[in-house]
Amino acid sequence: MTLPRSGRRTALPFLVLLLSFSFLHVHPPLSAQPVVVRAEKIYTVSNGIVENGMILLEDGKIARVGSAFDIPPGARVLDARVVTPGFIDMHSHVGIWGTPGVRGDADGNEMTNPVTPQVRALDAYNFDDPAIAAGRAGGVTTVISRPGSANVIGGTSVAVKLKSGTPQEVVIRENADLKMALEGNPIGVYGGRGQMPTTLMGVYHLAEKAFMEAQAYRESWANYEEKKANGEQATPPTRDLGKEALVMALEGEIPVHIHVATASEVMSAIRLADQFGFNLTLCHAYYAHLLVDALKDRKDELHINIGPPMFFSYYDDALTFKNSPAILANAGYRVSLQTDALGGPQQNLRHLAMLTVRYGMDPEDALRAITLAPAEAMALEDRLGSIEAGKDGDLVLLDGEPFEMLTSVEKVIIDGKVEFEGPSGRGAEQPALARALPPERTLDLPAEVWTARRIAVRGGLVYTMAGDPIENGTVLVEDGKITRVGRELAVPSGYTVIEADGFVVMPGLVSPRSYVGLGSNWRRQSHMDETSRPAVPALEVKHAIEPHDPNFTHARELGVTTALVTPGDRNLFGGRGAVLKMTGLVVDEMIAKERAAMVMGLGTSSKREGQMPSTRMGVAAMARETLIKAQEYMRKVEAGADTASSFKRDLDMEALIPVLKGETPVLVHAERRDDIHTALRITDEFNLRIILDGATDAYKLADEIGERDIPVIIENLFRGMGAIEDEGFDPEAPALLSKAGVRIAFRPRITSGWFTPAPGSPGADPLEIAAFAVRHGMDPDAALRSVTMDAATIIGMEDRVGSLEPGKDADLLILRGHPFRTHSVPEAVLIDGRVVYQRDPLARIQIKSSPGGNHD
Repeated sequence: MTLPRSGRRTALPFLVLLLSFSFLHVHPPLSAQPVVVRAEKIYTVSNGIVENGMILLEDGKIARVGSAFDIPPGARVLDARVVTPGFIDMHSHVGIWGTPGVRGDADGNEMTNPVTPQVRALDAYNFDDPAIAAGRAGGVTTVISRPGSANVIGGTSVAVKLKSGTPQEVVIRENADLKMALEGNPIGVYGGRGQMPTTLMGVYHLAEKAFMEAQAYRESWANYEEKKANGEQATPPTRDLGKEALVMALEGEIPVHIHVATASEVMSAIRLADQFGFNLTLCHAYYAHLLVDALKDRKDELHINIGPPMFFSYYDDALTFKNSPAILANAGYRVSLQTDALGGPQQNLRHLAMLTVRYGMDPEDALRAITLAPAEAMALEDRLGSIEAGKDGDLVLLDGEPFEMLTSVEKVIIDGKVEFEGPSGRGAEQPALARALPPERTLDLPAEVWTARRIAVRGGLVYTMAGDPIENGTVLVEDGKITRVGRELAVPSGYTVIEADGFVVMPGLVSPRSYVGLGSNWRRQSHMDETSRPAVPALEVKHAIEPHDPNFTHARELGVTTALVTPGDRNLFGGRGAVLKMTGLVVDEMIAKERAAMVMGLGTSSKREGQMPSTRMGVAAMARETLIKAQEYMRKVEAGADTASSFKRDLDMEALIPVLKGETPVLVHAERRDDIHTALRITDEFNLRIILDGATDAYKLADEIGERDIPVIIENLFRGMGAIEDEGFDPEAPALLSKAGVRIAFRPRITSGWFTPAPGSPGADPLEIAAFAVRHGMDPDAALRSVTMDAATIIGMEDRVGSLEPGKDADLLILRGHPFRTHSVPEAVLIDGRVVYQRDPLARIQIKSSPGGNHD
């Protein structure tokens, strides 16, 4: 695919000129003090694992790696359990995306023309972006920050170290590659304007045309140089910065990084690279795994940069997701992972790799995918990506194995200098976790268990959430209910037995808020928010739920058995939610509790442009006006008025009467501290019973919230740092709230787009979220309660779900190990005493799932 050097023209003078005009002359500052890192394990990536090894850093470089050696005088000595190379994200928008919601601050796309190769990410890079520090704290030491995908050709990217220093010190390559998009984003931007491209045909045409013009431009300069060399009079061509960037790609000076999604788009990118001979890296490439056999002869030349999300399903089987990075890596392809950080979650690179490992990717491949593989793709492997003498001193010091969910980053070293120091010891083995290690065997289910009325789950470590864990415990289930739980119980005759010796048994997970079923329908419409009016309290979510949404399948796979499904946050009063079991063919059969909560939105999400409420003042005023109107309506009803004749019925006001009586809780979405204060004022004025949702700043009011006994649902622990309402985000918020006595739960992000299953993105899995909270200081027992019993209590379902106790619904998970272990995903799930999911023991990403129904 790469044009041979022998077939190229001599490099053009303007390319040299372009590079020589750079204001950056990169000379990383040298670390004056030598540093020695001692570790139980050193993952070199390129040369295996060094046990009980040492690394010497001098002058910003790795000077020595190996077993014990003499420590130089004056060296700083650091100890760690595990050391890896610094993580590299080769597809990020950190530094250039700006703050979402702030007018004029977005610099990710030059959306004035679909072909803008002349623009450079470097010229928009904000060296003070708070996402830089967040990424560094996550172990990311180098990023390729690039333009977005609104344009067919978006401009050149920049390679940056995430360290403190001047631009001259942190930028390691000004023009790292050329960013392109051969997929639907440019169509979405320009098609609505009646401008090409409106189809993928138009996308390819614009790309082809631009490279052909660049070839002609290169030829004109070559002709000029030839005439000049022969002493002929010649006029130099007019310079064109965009064509010069394209010629850099044609000359092999920089690779071309192309955003693709489908298999056909992958082939279009390869076709374009073949046509013009440039070095190609594919990005996102969600469905490249469909071509794993078709492209096997090209695997040595292709580099595929995947994510997020990390897993995908497709037309052939929308219910089965594929671990695309694992499939491609297992087949020998060169694979790297990316965050696609848009003003935000730069810190999640290791976490995304953990997700691929959780669902079957080899840990060695996953570590390579965030270290050496992206370095090789960007031709930076002589400096980055592995722990070898002579390379840059970029290291990540961890307190556990790289992809265990409880492992934390303790220190980050960039160019030999400690750039981040965090709390130590949180990821150390805890006795409660060590006693439930993964068994060697798979979980075997008897064939008759899928229709059995009486089931015994025998021999596992049972977390009842109503007391201490029970070793060698047994759970007896009959007709959808738990009848007995105890140690070494005798199993009566007539029971189908699931032998769970060595496994962990726990209650089904509870999602205290979800949008599952609201975004999947044949029109691909979302039904979360009725935005025609600011207040629509009469609406009921059950009328919009599609029970055949594939996300119900993925919810069961994650172990979620019960969820409060609600409207969204874009209304003052958005309507009423319902508690559903995650299995069934008809929504009415799935409902466990109707009209379980009224949704109220405060803050940015419920404001309107050009109409009331357009400000937070207006939001609060309209909320009060609506509640006062409901109070007056309630007084008429209570006075005995004949609603059929004395006054006109108002369904919105009737829906608010149970709210005013305290019978129905109000789920108030509020992020900022001022919005939470507004929620508390309105609560006091109208004597409401509220649940705080979102609650970014709730930890700042932890004592007051705890004294009021107000529960909190935390929305997203894997967020970025760019949005205004994320400004006060602290990953230790769950720990701080829990320690203040606040009952908390987490809102898993189970809903996702078409063919992008929820497990492939951070924050979909309640156990993953709880483990994250533990990693940031939350008590492990409290974290488990937050996804089981506490979540059930918050949504008023504590008498039926959330713990394993006689009389409660038989909603159970059977796990391979402790709930906070990376490989401990559900092996089987029961809802109302029926097995609704079994994990395929041969293909770690295949599932067998039942949509539900009755026992008869």
